[in-house]
Amino acid sequence: MKILISNLKGKDLLEAIMKNNIDKIVSVYTNYNENSLLDKYLEKENIKIGTTNSIELCEALTNLIRKHKAEGDVYVATDGNFIGSMLNFTANKEGVKEIYYCFNNQIIQLPQLHLKLSKTKLKILKALNENEQTAILIAKKVGISRAMTYKHLNDLIEEGLVKQTQRYEKYYLTDAGRIAII
Repeated sequence: MKILISNLKGKDLLEAIMKNNIDKIVSVYTNYNENSLLDKYLEKENIKIGTTNSIELCEALTNLIRKHKAEGDVYVATDGNFIGSMLNFTANKEGVKEIYYCFNNQIIQLPQLHLKLSKTKLKILKALNENEQTAILIAKKVGISRAMTYKHLNDLIEEGLVKQTQRYEKYYLTDAGRIAII
């Protein structure tokens, strides 16, 4: 089964459906979602998003994509609004079949991008998800040397996933870091 998860409407949605012979539409929206003629011909599921918190939204979209990946191939088509941006990111993170973006009334396929996080960096992010921690404590929890911990932390800071406290004693996750480990 080919499933399209999208926040698009109208002609743009129809074009995304036709590009891939979609069997089911999952429409994601924040406000009112109208019924359309497509409802008569395709299976449709409406998902209302009730949060403006980016982390909660990313968690909800991750769960939605994982649920539908168990049913078949998942495709995503978005625009540039809040839900569209987060859906695009989550689709990349979850490795859906194809991702489309609506730009100037054209549907274009986007290349898939991947976060390149080693197992060690992922362990560090998960450790920091608990609370702010010193490099020494992180090294103990993750089971690596302090030198390697500082190297990984510097990489994670450059990637925008981790920051240091004002006094430079502890490290903590940014919102991007929290989203990366969902």
